[in-house]
Amino acid sequence: MRGVELTIEILEDFDNVIEKLENQSFKLIRKYYMKDYYMIHKCVDLNTDNYDILKKCLLIRDIRDDNPKKYLIYKNKIYDEKDKIVSQTKETVKIDSIDDTKRMLEAVDFVVLFEVENNSFVYKNNDIEIVVQNITNPKGLYIEIEATEEELMEDNDEKVKAILKKKLDTLQLKTTDDYEVKKAIIALNMVKEKK
Repeated sequence: MRGVELTIEILEDFDNVIEKLENQSFKLIRKYYMKDYYMIHKCVDLNTDNYDILKKCLLIRDIRDDNPKKYLIYKNKIYDEKDKIVSQTKETVKIDSIDDTKRMLEAVDFVVLFEVENNSFVYKNNDIEIVVQNITNPKGLYIEIEATEEELMEDNDEKVKAILKKKLDTLQLKTTDDYEVKKAIIALNMVKEKK
């Protein structure tokens, strides 16, 4: 399934961001806790390119809210020479148990490479829906925005990203000015630094 999204790192504290959003008439419509387990086969060489490593990962996702969900996910992202996402697809399968799925993957020599844990807050104002992600690993505050079905009618991903970028810019938050922050790359680099 095709998707286009942007993620920015916020250089302000959580309470300040929420106050700014609420002052711009954004309303909290949902909040949830999410934990991703990035699993990879033991035979993958971790000294290779980070993007190649992540292409070989499966994610086990645990979402806890009023309607808890668990998924096994594969993300296939294609990058250009400047490490910008050219296209991405995601395959998702519902699962019943995080532990049973981990155990099954471990039986065929997969291991947990790293975990990403966050508390997410979904805010909406008219046609703009964003997710404020307060992440504990890698520690940081991020905002993610995904293209709507209507925006995806445009088949040029760069044009869709330009629309999303305009929406993010209206928030008037202090950011790193990188609209394609890759949290998984940050977490993977932290794993590599420890070795």
